[in-house]
Amino acid sequence: MSSEAACRPPAGTTYLSVGQDLFSVNEYVMSQYNHSLHVDINSTAEEEVDVGDSTHHLSVSSFVPSAFMVYSDLQTLRGLWAATDYGSGIQYADGLLDLFPSIDHSQKAVATTAGLQIGLWLNGTQGCYSICEGELDKQIQQLIAYLEHSRASKIFLRLGYEFDNPSFGYSDHPKLYILAFRKIVSDCRKGLSAKAQARVMFVWHSWGAPMASAKLKLHSFYPGDAYVDWIGVSIFQQVLPWSPPWGGQIS
Repeated sequence: MSSEAACRPPAGTTYLSVGQDLFSVNEYVMSQYNHSLHVDINSTAEEEVDVGDSTHHLSVSSFVPSAFMVYSDLQTLRGLWAATDYGSGIQYADGLLDLFPSIDHSQKAVATTAGLQIGLWLNGTQGCYSICEGELDKQIQQLIAYLEHSRASKIFLRLGYEFDNPSFGYSDHPKLYILAFRKIVSDCRKGLSAKAQARVMFVWHSWGAPMASAKLKLHSFYPGDAYVDWIGVSIFQQVLPWSPPWGGQIS
């Protein structure tokens, strides 16, 4: 797989993905823009400024991150085409792409160059069983249609994110999670055009903290190299010495 196809950033750079609700993303971008204006005002306060110089000020698009993070679930696919709120703010993938059309500097034109990072909830073991039984094939086809036609420049799809989180319901049957992950990836690769496949990455995302049982290991949930493009790890309080037991602790 080429570097471009793998959505790798250029050498020496990183992709900044910001989430995880529409309000917070908007607040982040606008606060950065606001700060830049204050810096600009202070630096030019004693200088004569050419008001006709359109290159003098940074635009809002200068602070648009490489990707926006949103949540959805396979059962309903809410938060992709239309806004929804799972309880922690508005999730709306297309709304974010509409809100911040970014500038493609290579083409010197306004275009949607921002990507998406989608956390797709699979509803634990019960959801994985439904996927493997073909009960959610219609929803998978709808997901494929979204991925195919999305204006996002790249899409990182976190399937069953934090699969090893004891409270997420995958730990009692990790092999079923593997089968569900593989089925979604296989169906997507079969249904997506070559162009879409080059910008859709499948992410295996661990919560990076103790599991439900000492018998469980990361490889218990691993779908295999052929199905995983990227690996993600949650870094929260578990790396801190004062992390509460319920938040996971790493010695």
